[in-house]
Amino acid sequence: MADIGQWVVQLRKGVVELMVLRLLASTGELHGYAIVKELQSRGHLVASGSTVYPVLKRLESDGLLASRWSDEGNGPPRKYYHINDEGLAFLRDADAEWDSLVESMQCLKGDGSRG
Repeated sequence: MADIGQWVVQLRKGVVELMVLRLLASTGELHGYAIVKELQSRGHLVASGSTVYPVLKRLESDGLLASRWSDEGNGPPRKYYHINDEGLAFLRDADAEWDSLVESMQCLKGDGSRG
């Protein structure tokens, strides 16, 4: 029998980028640890920073996020991330693709109908 766990891992990897972009679009600027905690509190797809930090690095290198360092407050400096115009444009396109995928899955499950 196939292991659902491996499938879930792959599914999570596929949506974490979209989740990070959506979160930053709705909340504004956050540091990495706050992003991890917010995603954990809003669902069960993100388990740890080891999932999120590589995604943040990749989204920044792809030009979808910008960042700045801040040493305000107690503790070490923190890197704050925010979505930029390119990220917002990508998110709009990704949202449309996501909505299409959800609609297709609902139709396949019999939960929706196509006209």
